[in-house]
Amino acid sequence: MSVLGLSPWHLWIIAGVLLITAEIFVSGFVMAGLGFGALCAALGHYLGGELGWALLGYALGTLAFFVGIRPFALRTFMNQEPSRFGVRGMVGKQVTVMDSPDVGGDYYTMFRDSRWALESEDDLMEGDLAEVVGVKTSTLIVKRLPR
Repeated sequence: MSVLGLSPWHLWIIAGVLLITAEIFVSGFVMAGLGFGALCAALGHYLGGELGWALLGYALGTLAFFVGIRPFALRTFMNQEPSRFGVRGMVGKQVTVMDSPDVGGDYYTMFRDSRWALESEDDLMEGDLAEVVGVKTSTLIVKRLPR
């Protein structure tokens, strides 16, 4: 089968080059990953001669790009830091320890308009300042700051 006198693997190469070129307009190495997959599909179609091999090459090439190459490229070329939103954004923040009004109740804090239970290896007292070092479900793991 040929389209415009081109073999199917030629079309995969053209699609791959166009997708990699489109990466200029879309950041994040997404289009480049799809283009890399298309180039792998071209290789699979050329070597195997069937569409099934091309689709397998596309799937494996795209998967390899997004799992292995893309994270490396983001760190290297875009200096992208890990996300500081949501739970990850809480780590490193300071909170004030509050004591539960219930007898024998646990310590808690108010952080971002929500009540959070506290867990710490340090001895905490009401009014202490603590730094969030981790988050476990609905509990903040904190380290007491020096007074």
